[in-house]
Amino acid sequence: PGATTATAVADGAMAVVPEGRGGVVVYPQPSLGEVRLVLYAFGLVSTVTGVLFILPRVIGSIGGAPNAAPLGSVASDLAINAGCAALFGLLAALEYDVSTKREQQKEEGALIARLQVWLHEDEKASLVKLSDLRASRGRRARRPVLCIGGPDFCLECIRSSAQRREEVDRADFLVVPVVSTPLDAGRESLTEASRGLKYVALPNEDAPGWGDLCRQQTDQVRSQGLDESNGLVLIVKKNGRVDTRFLGVPDWAAMTGQVNARVTAGLDTTNV
Repeated sequence: PGATTATAVADGAMAVVPEGRGGVVVYPQPSLGEVRLVLYAFGLVSTVTGVLFILPRVIGSIGGAPNAAPLGSVASDLAINAGCAALFGLLAALEYDVSTKREQQKEEGALIARLQVWLHEDEKASLVKLSDLRASRGRRARRPVLCIGGPDFCLECIRSSAQRREEVDRADFLVVPVVSTPLDAGRESLTEASRGLKYVALPNEDAPGWGDLCRQQTDQVRSQGLDESNGLVLIVKKNGRVDTRFLGVPDWAAMTGQVNARVTAGLDTTNV
């Protein structure tokens, strides 16, 4: 009680200050991106306003109005303001695009974090959230490999990984086959293919979120003009961030080789 704590995170987070005796109030703080966006928008409005004020002077100079400023001087002012307006407009558009993508990444990360899978660490399967498999969560940290597609694609991902089961497990990969179509036809084959593979975790079909993930990722692939029929793979790092995404069955040899190379070189493997 009475102690003061103040924290600020660069990308949007919170400041904590004391209130009363022992209580705290959390005030949201604007992110650096939001501050830049406001500054760029202010600059855009200011320069556009300058252009609007200069235009009558240009017209007056062209029309030979009394006491009008020289056309060259007025034209120079107009060009400077117009150029600055274009620059601020471009910067504001770029910053807005970055902010939008950042928010999408946060929403994607939050969605992935609360997804539930059946984990086979012991003889009995346990239901865990993917966020529980991050580093420093009290259990073995994993790198979820979300294989999103039809039953045949998911089955091929499991079977191909089984050819390098020891390397995949040693690299802490957790293969999660996510069928994006009705699963009735392929449920038994996926269960049978994953039998004995502790690094394979089937989704909890009764938990919400998996359908949202499939729709979100499918829409993103289609927006880029790509064909999702080949299947989509998301690799999530141990810190919960999406590392990479690609189409097609994973190259397990290359993936495990990259992790082993980092281990051999003594590089960080906690946040990758």
